[in-house]
Amino acid sequence: MKATKIIAAIAALSLTGVMLTACGNNGGEAETSTTTEVSASETTESAETTESEAETEAPAESEDTAETDASEDTEEDVSDDTVEDEEVSDDENADANPLKPLVDAATSAGEWPDLDEVTDTEIIKDYFTIDVSDPSFEQYVFMMCPMSANLSEVIIIKSTDVEAAKTALEGRQKKAQETDAFYPDDVERAGSSIVGTEGDYAYFIMCFGAEDAETALVNAIKAL
Repeated sequence: MKATKIIAAIAALSLTGVMLTACGNNGGEAETSTTTEVSASETTESAETTESEAETEAPAESEDTAETDASEDTEEDVSDDTVEDEEVSDDENADANPLKPLVDAATSAGEWPDLDEVTDTEIIKDYFTIDVSDPSFEQYVFMMCPMSANLSEVIIIKSTDVEAAKTALEGRQKKAQETDAFYPDDVERAGSSIVGTEGDYAYFIMCFGAEDAETALVNAIKAL
């Protein structure tokens, strides 16, 4: 009887041990499963954070690129404008009267007011009594003071017939002396005006100190 009780007790203990072992294993699996789920969750959150940061940085890079492109476009526009300005300047220089340097030489001596260039051929014909359609006139420049109270002029004509150009300028001189000189200073300037020639050039100078202006002009023509 005692043996039977001992055997039953041993069996009960063995069964209890098996049950505890089973419970212990299930607990480990639970813990492992929980740990795996946490790690997976953390990994997912990390990936989502990285993607979010990448999306945040991408627009910034895009904005920087856009600003750089805009800056480059602006620089190109400025460069294009500069080139266009230079081209306009070159065109203006190309259109400048080639006799202007001689005018500058003449007006560097004597007494001169500000002068304007007259280019209208009808005005030249009516006021200066010179027809610039003369085929012998290769180049010409007409400069005058726009103020009637200051009768000052310099006219230069380059011609294949310099005597014909001189005759035309003598006609202008006569009109200035007989018709256009109203004021005492105008009368004096017209009375001392000079018509002359040098090489292929004929010229008319009307100002105070006309002789000095003529010397400067002739020297400039000789230097050509």
